[in-house]
Amino acid sequence: MVIANLALLLAKAGKKVCLVDLDLGGADVHMLFGLFEPKRTLTDYLTRQVESVNDVIHTLYSYNGLQLIPGTGDTLQTSNMTFQEKHRLLRGLDSIDADVLLIDVGAGTSFHALDFFMYSDIQICVTLPDPTAIMDLYTFLQLATIRKVLGGFLSQSDVAVALKNHNFRSLHEVFELAEKTREGAKEKGQQALKYFHPLLIVNRDSGNGSINKTKLDTMVTKYLGIEIPELGVIPEDDTIIDALRASMPLCELYSSSPAALSLTTITQKIDRIVDLFNQHSNRN
Repeated sequence: MVIANLALLLAKAGKKVCLVDLDLGGADVHMLFGLFEPKRTLTDYLTRQVESVNDVIHTLYSYNGLQLIPGTGDTLQTSNMTFQEKHRLLRGLDSIDADVLLIDVGAGTSFHALDFFMYSDIQICVTLPDPTAIMDLYTFLQLATIRKVLGGFLSQSDVAVALKNHNFRSLHEVFELAEKTREGAKEKGQQALKYFHPLLIVNRDSGNGSINKTKLDTMVTKYLGIEIPELGVIPEDDTIIDALRASMPLCELYSSSPAALSLTTITQKIDRIVDLFNQHSNRN
């Protein structure tokens, strides 16, 4: 729901947007735009029915020209793609002509979910304000930071080999073994996290069980060495259910609803962040 509306609002703001559904095994973003039986999906690309990922793009002209790539997961093969297939997919995504490529990763902590999450330049996490969701978020961020740090050691073969076959439960364990293998490796690992600061959206906030942002900030700073700036809060809103049932984005059907107004504010922030990121990248 969140990413579908962000994609639509960015398209309305004048960006050329492509929304890719990489929620393997649970791809359903296309249904929120009334596209129930897409002619082409990622399955066609992954099974080489088409050569280019651009061949599975659907342009939604009634939604400001928003481009959509429906996801996969309808076969065991595509739900559990190989390492080579995953990298072919990521290379394909690099070829898409868009100002903003939005990727819906979906829930879970599989290697695929983590790698797709880390592939993006700007990461956004969506959570609910209840304790179990917050714990799931922390677990995901912990595994993401471990994955990020391990990737940073690939150029140091001795450290990479030492870390390769370990099942780490915390970032501290990674740094400890890395430093034992090579002096200064811990500092290098910390450098890998220097620009890793996922943005946070809290959805379905009722005002009662509001997230303890201070406590969460303290945990991720102390144990993960990162920050998670809050992008915005979406209030509990009955119009969301109505929009889902109508198979339309909330911001198209009920643009003045409390949740839609919050999504609009969040999108304006993302729009500015994307522009700043592009300016910084062009200078470099």
